[in-house]
Amino acid sequence: MARDRWRWGLLVVWRLSVWAAILGWCASCVPAGAAEGPAAALEALAATLRSRSDTLGIRGVLRLALEAAGIGHDPALVDDALFCARSMQELAADSPHRGNFRWRLGDAAVTDENAVEFAVQLSSVLALDHAAALSPAARERLALLHRDALPAIRRHRVAPGHTNIVLMRTWNLLALGRLGDSAAEAEGKAAWAEWLAFTRQRGITESLCPSYYGVDLDSLGLIASRAAAPAVRAEAAAVLAYLWTTIAAHWYEPSGRLSGPHARDTDWLRGRGLLDEHVAAVGWIAPLPATDTAGWLPGVDPAPLMAFRRACHWPLPPGLDLAVRTRVPRMVVERCGSQPWQRATDHVGRSGSIGIAGETRGAEDKALVVNLGGGMTTTNVTLVIDGHGDPYGRRRAVGGDGHRKPRHLRPFLVSSQDGPRVTAAWHLDPVDAAHRLEGDEREIAAHLVVPADAVVSDERGPLAAGAVLPGDALVFVARGGAVLAVRSVVPAGCDRAPTRFRVVDDGVAFSARRLSAEFPLVATGPGAMLLILDVELHEGDDDDGSAAWRGAFAARQVTALRAGTRLTVAGSLPLEADLGARRPLACRPWLADDHLLSIDGVEIGRGLLGH
Repeated sequence: MARDRWRWGLLVVWRLSVWAAILGWCASCVPAGAAEGPAAALEALAATLRSRSDTLGIRGVLRLALEAAGIGHDPALVDDALFCARSMQELAADSPHRGNFRWRLGDAAVTDENAVEFAVQLSSVLALDHAAALSPAARERLALLHRDALPAIRRHRVAPGHTNIVLMRTWNLLALGRLGDSAAEAEGKAAWAEWLAFTRQRGITESLCPSYYGVDLDSLGLIASRAAAPAVRAEAAAVLAYLWTTIAAHWYEPSGRLSGPHARDTDWLRGRGLLDEHVAAVGWIAPLPATDTAGWLPGVDPAPLMAFRRACHWPLPPGLDLAVRTRVPRMVVERCGSQPWQRATDHVGRSGSIGIAGETRGAEDKALVVNLGGGMTTTNVTLVIDGHGDPYGRRRAVGGDGHRKPRHLRPFLVSSQDGPRVTAAWHLDPVDAAHRLEGDEREIAAHLVVPADAVVSDERGPLAAGAVLPGDALVFVARGGAVLAVRSVVPAGCDRAPTRFRVVDDGVAFSARRLSAEFPLVATGPGAMLLILDVELHEGDDDDGSAAWRGAFAARQVTALRAGTRLTVAGSLPLEADLGARRPLACRPWLADDHLLSIDGVEIGRGLLGH
């Protein structure tokens, strides 16, 4: 009964708050910020713009135009920025990219189809909110830019699971509709309906991403405040309520950041990104230096420039902290796909958190994320599967989209979580094309990255750098009132499991160290790997209870068996998979079809999304 009352109360608070937000919208309620001097910041950016450096980015150029117009600063500067942006737009009649933008001024051609979405997200706000601050020439140039961008947006078909780009594209169509194109308005409404139906069934598939959650909130805020159709605005506000609920549910207060597994996280060590700007705006953290460096021209602190932030801001409904964020400990289960194992699970405590994904999808995913103690810049614990000698994600390689990102590997993952306990297996075979190796991988390794000031020990005591442990190692990682116990489970007769682990302190400059698994060498190239970990988080690292817990964990008998392609783990959480088919057969939780988001077993997601 108590749980039902809590669930009912939470839904009532959210629904009332959503409608209050719709009816009482105030896009100007973002504080101007602690930093001062927007005019000085704009002048510094203007100098960068006038340099016409090859490295000028289309987002930075249009952001400058928007921010300058937002405070009525020097129409000539806005003119120059729009002239530069127009010069970056592909206008050749025979180009397959006609209407799109070169990502950087010096690029020879369009390299990223997403560029038109990022560009028009900014330019449409400029046209809708600040047309009065533009010169007649600037208004004409902006109209031409939008006229030519619309066909590129129409050509840019994006799968609904690519959340941040889908939402930007939807906003752009709706915005161009507001600017007079009724066909674009209809296309935007259809795109919104398609994505909303997808999300009601599958959740946010780019789940818990510190960077792209910020992009999502930008577009959703614009749709909820500026879409022409009242029904679309109301639905966008409901999605914002859902998304903020997931952020609050996974929020780890001691470090002021998202806990749980992160999709597409380019900050492997700390999990910070554009979302920081949104949580700072609602007072959860103090403002931090800008992390979205691609969104600005270089050379200046952009903190005083708030026109776009104000445009995207959605007033957080009251009651969120009381209902969700301050409830500790809590267990969160969030759907992020159509299959019963496609979920993010997360145990959030007072001095530690532990979460794991149900599968890995991309080279930037952080499937296992643990927080120990506090600190905004503290390294999170994560498992990195690597073939490029880059355990800390510091090597940024240019991908097909022209952006520099980490290039870690994509193993098959099967996982179970129950509260602070996790059992998981990672499998990667270089001869299997499904793992998408690129051919330049060296020896495959697995690294458990931990904070540099964490104490790593085994049953005998602390381990120094260089310590070597067997393949079935048992270690404890302690920091800030929390301990993470880690057991490596080696299947009988398996030649792909770790042969040993090594404690390595080569990440001091990054405030990190690692426990690295070494696998059998293969003369023909990088060998396959199978890593099975039984993990548990305990809060309290220096009392009798902690000692008893360590002893109980060490005494647990966990075994694994690989028979052909079938893997079975016994003695811990249920875990069984077909490694050949890359398919989980048994894991916990196994989601019911109607599960979307639950906290401590109470399903709240479907009520929030109005499904």
